[in-house]
Amino acid sequence: MKARIIQDPRCALVWRAEPSAVMEVTAKQHGCALRVVTDADLTATVGDLCAGKVSPTLPDGVTPPDDTPALIVSGLRHDNGELSQFLDAVKACGMQFPLRAMVTPTSKGWTLGALLEELHREHEAMGGRR
Repeated sequence: MKARIIQDPRCALVWRAEPSAVMEVTAKQHGCALRVVTDADLTATVGDLCAGKVSPTLPDGVTPPDDTPALIVSGLRHDNGELSQFLDAVKACGMQFPLRAMVTPTSKGWTLGALLEELHREHEAMGGRR
């Protein structure tokens, strides 16, 4: 019997930024779906958002993290340079994302809100440097 390999969807979640047309083309060239996420997506899991699933209704009392733009990437490999090439291309098209993350087996089960909060804490711990 052959082992079944499950590959994560190739996706880039964009928080608090409007992707430029050039960034949309860049994502398409890398076979990556581009999805803008909003406050309504904060309680959805990162894995579900990357898979394109509909977000649950945002319950009252959930407050979004600050407005620092973030880019969360899924399905691109780092060992063959694919992730670096994508990030370089995004930067070259003029988009700035102080917060960046790669989806991991652990983080894909987190809610978007929890991941953004963790990214903000790490960013602050590093002195807000990029």
